Amino acid sequence: MTVFGTLFSPFSSFMYLPAITPIANDYGRSLGELNLSVTVYQIMQAVAPLFFGDLSDQVGRRPVYMLTFAIYLGANVGLALQNSYAALMVLRALQSTGSSATVAIGSAVVADLTTSAERGGYITAVQASVQFAPALAPVLGGILTQFLGWRSTFWFLVISAGVFLAIYLPFVPETARNIVGNGSIPPPKFNACLTSRARRRRKDQDPESSAEASQAANKAEKSKFRIPDVGLLMLFMSLFVMANYAMLVPLQDVIRRRYRFNDLQVGLCYIPFSVGSVIGSVAVGKLLNWNYARVARSMGISPDRKRGEELRHFPIERARLDLMWPWTMLAVATMAVWGWVVDSGTSLAAPLVILFLAGMGLSGPVSILTTLLVDLYPMNPGRVSSSFNLTRATLSAVGTAVVQYIIDAWGYGFTYLFMALVVLAACPSVAVVRKWGPKWREERYRRFEQT
Repeated sequence: MTVFGTLFSPFSSFMYLPAITPIANDYGRSLGELNLSVTVYQIMQAVAPLFFGDLSDQVGRRPVYMLTFAIYLGANVGLALQNSYAALMVLRALQSTGSSATVAIGSAVVADLTTSAERGGYITAVQASVQFAPALAPVLGGILTQFLGWRSTFWFLVISAGVFLAIYLPFVPETARNIVGNGSIPPPKFNACLTSRARRRRKDQDPESSAEASQAANKAEKSKFRIPDVGLLMLFMSLFVMANYAMLVPLQDVIRRRYRFNDLQVGLCYIPFSVGSVIGSVAVGKLLNWNYARVARSMGISPDRKRGEELRHFPIERARLDLMWPWTMLAVATMAVWGWVVDSGTSLAAPLVILFLAGMGLSGPVSILTTLLVDLYPMNPGRVSSSFNLTRATLSAVGTAVVQYIIDAWGYGFTYLFMALVVLAACPSVAVVRKWGPKWREERYRRFEQT
């Protein structure tokens, strides 16, 4: 259900892309003006999780899921019925507000349920679902837009969200550790699903678990993001996500014009990127768990140890970041050649192959760095995930807003070469975190102990 819920944010974003040109034609607006509706969506992706991610750490995951999906359902109904450009912009902002928290909460749920030894595989499973959305969403969006009109895409999202809530509300339990501890504390009535309420009648509260939850909550309140490692990781990862959007948002227009494709055919062209992203995410998940175990054994630590003083001195930065470089170089190379391939007017096969390789290269660093951020702040994962969303979505919004104008001025080749060089210039930040990250993390532990 976490993976299902996480799908809604990227699905709502990418399912909309094949409908941009038909909506522009219906409203008599330019593509640049319609691209602003994508920018508005991304701005709210940056802002909304700051509130909802932190709120989920305080009051639990279930209440926040219920609140955000109520907003999301209302926004999609409005989008399906609206008839003006202004209403489209406002409702897209509300749609993003309701859906964007699901990614942050999804990472928080994984942190609730897993340890560092196994977290890599689970985090990348969530990331794989996010990366899979650009494959399925534009195809479905293209089919619905082609045969039923662009409004049908929003009705589809209404139905999907209703199915999610029908399963989630009665059956999925609360996982936030400050609410239920290790699962032995009965949740408050508002956080309880039907199965939790049944258990509550049979089990008394465990004082030891209550103390554990209280301690977790105190640590969460004390944690602040004033440490360089988190800022550097978020900035580097946000550049990758910006590059992702800068490739995919203009894709529908260039494919439509160069190859004279219809809405369905345009949607199908997103599949190679997403297939590459899913393969990259799955491969990275297995490699993260393998490398964690390898580093742990080299230090004489059991890889499956739940928690303990040993993990304080464990080089988690090395275990995660050693895997970054092959994926980063692949991403930079594909970005650099993407624009030239598009400009050259080759057969369709060449850009589709580049999109597949770009998906693999871009998904790897995002999965690795997301896992490391949760490792660094396991007691408030909602807050760290929402902080990442702020930097990620802000840069993505800027990239989406300006990329078409840069392409018009420079052409595809120089635009994406510049983007590749920007990502390459940020690579030293990863080496800095690998070298000095353990020192900054130890300083953080000492501040916790003093307070």
